[in-house]
Amino acid sequence: MSGGPFSCFSKQGILLLLLSNLHYGVGVSLIINKRVGDSVELLAGLEREHLKSLEWKYMGKDIAEFSSEVVYSPGSQFEGRLKMNTKNFSLTVRELTLQDSGDFLLTGEGHKGQIGSKTITLKVHEPISKVAIQTDIKLLGNHSCTVRLVCNVSCYPNITYTWERDNEIYGDAQQIYFSLSPAERNISVKCNASNLVSWKTASTTVKCSNDTTTPGT
Repeated sequence: MSGGPFSCFSKQGILLLLLSNLHYGVGVSLIINKRVGDSVELLAGLEREHLKSLEWKYMGKDIAEFSSEVVYSPGSQFEGRLKMNTKNFSLTVRELTLQDSGDFLLTGEGHKGQIGSKTITLKVHEPISKVAIQTDIKLLGNHSCTVRLVCNVSCYPNITYTWERDNEIYGDAQQIYFSLSPAERNISVKCNASNLVSWKTASTTVKCSNDTTTPGT
């Protein structure tokens, strides 16, 4: 498998980010995945001339409403970070934090009665900022080496790992093991770490030599 800036993993990673930022499930609420610090626009899909009043709720609590004007609920965790569009009633939340993950419920009343409610589930994730490979190479009595590699990342929940050894997929766990002999050439190893909103790559070269005695990083 060839490498390069648009390797197989990179193409999959780009597609993952495009698809994961916003998707529907049949019979379930809209789910939006965002990074910490991002902004998100929660779409209402309504027109002003058909609406008398509207409320946005977060986890059952009022955060914004519209009747003749927009009113934001004081003291909410979103105070100072909300902006409602008075033409289509979408709600923008700025400077997202992990604590903003949850369900947003839109309810309202039109000229012919209550409009159908809409639920949007927001999931905020910490992006991966750094990936490093920890190496542990030990020379055995039979003059071969055991190699242990650990892919360390800056954030831990819901991480997917893909290892490449000499540009071929080798494993999908956080750490991998294999054996080498001093006669073998240098082995190129790469760890790809990803979550729903980001991915990072680290690479290193490992070799078994007769003077290998201690772990390295």
